[in-house]
Amino acid sequence: MRQHSKLASSNYITGEKQYRHYNLASYPEFVEWRTSCIAILDQVVPVGSLLRKTVDALDTLNNEPSKVEFAVAFLRSVRKELERGSLDALSLQIEANVLTDYMAQASELLAEKGEELTYIPAAVLAGASLERALRTLCEALAPPEPVKNERGEFLGMNALIDTLKRRQAFNELQSKQLRAWAAIRNSAAHGKFEEFTRNQVEQMLAGIGDFLARHVQ
Repeated sequence: MRQHSKLASSNYITGEKQYRHYNLASYPEFVEWRTSCIAILDQVVPVGSLLRKTVDALDTLNNEPSKVEFAVAFLRSVRKELERGSLDALSLQIEANVLTDYMAQASELLAEKGEELTYIPAAVLAGASLERALRTLCEALAPPEPVKNERGEFLGMNALIDTLKRRQAFNELQSKQLRAWAAIRNSAAHGKFEEFTRNQVEQMLAGIGDFLARHVQ
């Protein structure tokens, strides 16, 4: 750290000047701080947010005191928006678009001709989309529900379904259908292909697509 002084005020009559003293980090320290800020903001500020332009411009920020003060003020404003939850709705919309892309890939796999077993990876991909959607719904609750256990491992789909049912995100009939889709995904992922059929996967994709449209989008 190096100490610097900046003229704060000047009396043109008496000639008296007042200086503001501050510590300025070395340039390598500043670059490290700036990089950390960009990495964090890149994760929490959605691409479509009006704040995104400022985030994208931070890599050109230099260590002038006024620039650093602006960056610190911007970080505080982002924190306030996160605390208010104003960034959550847009984040949920972006997540919905990602899940829609995954479901489109699953549908393309299922529609491929000449490959009898394409319904298996389609079931895995659709199930993964459902699991990700369930986590998103848990995190969007107020207050949010944890999606990991005490060991830091992601909870399974059945545990997420139980949590959302308890929080009245859907009823018992819907939870039974979700568990059925989870079972198909698990069977596909563990090589138990005899436990489900192509027709069941087709119904699964249609059902998950409808679920995402009603609960995530």
